[in-house]
Amino acid sequence: MNKKLYYLTYQDFPANTANSQQTIGMCKYFVRNNYRVSLFFPLRSKHSDDNLNILKKHYEFNKEMFDVVGVPHKTSFEGSDYFIKLRYIFGHILWAKHSVKKILNEYENPSIFFTRSDWVFYFLSKNNKPVAFECHKLTRIRKKILQLSIKKEFSKIIFINDNLKTEANIKPKYFKKLLVQGAGYDQDFFYISDEKIFKQVVYAGSLQRLGLSRNLDYIINSFSDKRLSDFILKIFGGTEKEISLLKRKYEHIPNVIFNKHISKSSLGKVFAESEIGILASSDDSYSKYFTNPLKFYEYVASGLKIVATNFPSHRNLRKYSNITFFNYENSESFINAVLLAHGNNFEKKVNKIQTLDSRVKNIIDFIY
Repeated sequence: MNKKLYYLTYQDFPANTANSQQTIGMCKYFVRNNYRVSLFFPLRSKHSDDNLNILKKHYEFNKEMFDVVGVPHKTSFEGSDYFIKLRYIFGHILWAKHSVKKILNEYENPSIFFTRSDWVFYFLSKNNKPVAFECHKLTRIRKKILQLSIKKEFSKIIFINDNLKTEANIKPKYFKKLLVQGAGYDQDFFYISDEKIFKQVVYAGSLQRLGLSRNLDYIINSFSDKRLSDFILKIFGGTEKEISLLKRKYEHIPNVIFNKHISKSSLGKVFAESEIGILASSDDSYSKYFTNPLKFYEYVASGLKIVATNFPSHRNLRKYSNITFFNYENSESFINAVLLAHGNNFEKKVNKIQTLDSRVKNIIDFIY
């Protein structure tokens, strides 16, 4: 009999965010590894939808079947900017407590719970249920939650990089219950092609992270320099409104092309035909030290040369690929990085890079 896994998460679906794509991808590959999966998430916005057919269309999967359950969200943090952070935290705690209670009372116990919600992790641990928490970021409250919850017999934590594990400051006696596991690319969408368009540069991703700008201005302006005048930068991401504003703002730079979010399969084709991919981050502690960007794995899988902000989290990725670094908010450094990457020849290999399937297999080995 296939093992049952409940993925209980405080995320919104459908969405164009990297974290929602990864969660759906994880569900898909758990199914491929013979798990019966149920995805539980809050109906917290006007866009929330637990119709599996809608999720299949949005995330482009067909064969994999899993249950999708939208759990009511009784509080709202939409429509007003007042105390939005506090309302988000309060809503998260209430929803996690209510959802854990509801699922434990109304559903058959699974073999394992999986979550990206610290409060879901806390309440399931409190009930001494088998649960794995995937940690992508730390706050002072989250560190306390993890240090408390890991004491429970069946609780485990997955960190996306070593710096997060160190920062969490978990006692050594619990190290066997910790795993460091980076991201992985989905082989259904990303591949290497010999038909490269040289001097085509691509950036894909949200134009904001956690409500803050990724500050792409100095990168975009660099393409007005005569040294990059015969390069083309294609940007994918953002809403129609954001793209419209950017087009007007940079209409004087004709070799920069702005596009809204496109499907994963379409993005895979763009990556496959491009030469260089940009990893750009904002100047905050999370981006500097604790991220493990999914986009990196997708770039490598597509045979792209990579130019990346010179942050420790990006330097940790050098063991997988040739990366050329540039200094944050330094146009001259960025231009030199693009020119250097363009002039470099390297063998395109993806055999050492993590796939989403191998990532799930590693997690399965860890949780059992």
